[in-house]
Amino acid sequence: MSIANEPQHFDTFSKLPPALVTTSIQVTKFSGSYVKFGSDQEIASFDWISFKAAIDAYKADDLSFDKFKNTTIARSESTVNVMADKIAQFLLEALSVIIDKKELAATIEATFTNLKSASSNGWADFNKSSTYENSSWEYRVLFSVPNPDLADWFYTLVTTIKLEADIQDESSWWGLVSSSSHNFSAEISAMELIVQKGFKNPN
Repeated sequence: MSIANEPQHFDTFSKLPPALVTTSIQVTKFSGSYVKFGSDQEIASFDWISFKAAIDAYKADDLSFDKFKNTTIARSESTVNVMADKIAQFLLEALSVIIDKKELAATIEATFTNLKSASSNGWADFNKSSTYENSSWEYRVLFSVPNPDLADWFYTLVTTIKLEADIQDESSWWGLVSSSSHNFSAEISAMELIVQKGFKNPN
């Protein structure tokens, strides 16, 4: 899903029916407005503190915070495929509605094996790590699924995935494949929102 003529700072994974798509685009715009650029105006990252404050300050009834979870996957020699599977397992536990783990993992793996494209699209950003030998990418994605009990409501999991590895240069990440093995670690943060049809980006 693309939003014409606007930067899209979040990838989208949606299982929503057509009637809820317009509202989900508003959630994408709202979330994207909290992606902040560093002093060089090139490296972007999601400002969780400001986003949480905005959710807390929002007074209408058509969007609310359900839960926030974060975790760290410790550094170990691993493949892209295994890391994607571990990340997908965490996201399944963070989301109130059951969805296919294989599909989640495939979405994550496809991003980290196509980082040049994800960077061009605006939802992944490279960053050098404090350790010279390492670098990382922040991948931002919204997972939106219907509420099975209420047709006009849906869940959106606002998610950031920071994948770090013993890779020095940005271009060296572009050659990753499913079986690529490195010393990977990951930090994942996810906030589940409950959204009603008709919500509009307040920013």
